[in-house]
Amino acid sequence: MLSRLSFILSFLFAVLMIHPAAAFEEINTGYFDATALQGYDSTGYFSQSRPVEGNKTFSFKWKGAEWRFADAGSRDLFAANPEGYAPQYGGYCSNQMSLGNLSDIDPGVWLIHDGKLYFFGHKEGKDRWQRTGIAARIQDADRHWKEYLASK
Repeated sequence: MLSRLSFILSFLFAVLMIHPAAAFEEINTGYFDATALQGYDSTGYFSQSRPVEGNKTFSFKWKGAEWRFADAGSRDLFAANPEGYAPQYGGYCSNQMSLGNLSDIDPGVWLIHDGKLYFFGHKEGKDRWQRTGIAARIQDADRHWKEYLASK
């Protein structure tokens, strides 16, 4: 029984380690479903200046991902202008993207700059952006993001 459990755990570990390198997806979603932003409502960052959990009842499919919203009005707002409310870099960590890497986010660490939503994996990444110049980090991240999209 132990060897079977060891095999299963080894297999799962291998799948989780290979996933980011094996299949770049334009929208950052979970390993086991296609939910964007870990289920948070992207419009809430703009309208309420805070993370707001979305609800499956109010979802919208865009770019192969399920986007969840707190209510029908938020869903409709996103549906009318997804590019305006979707996070930059497909919802991957903006700081890591500026370094050329794909990394997951913490939905509680974000900023809006020039009307665009950026997420970070840790407060330190957001602090780095603010300390070293947001515009310069955006240029770095934009360049790397274009490379990822071109390789898709």
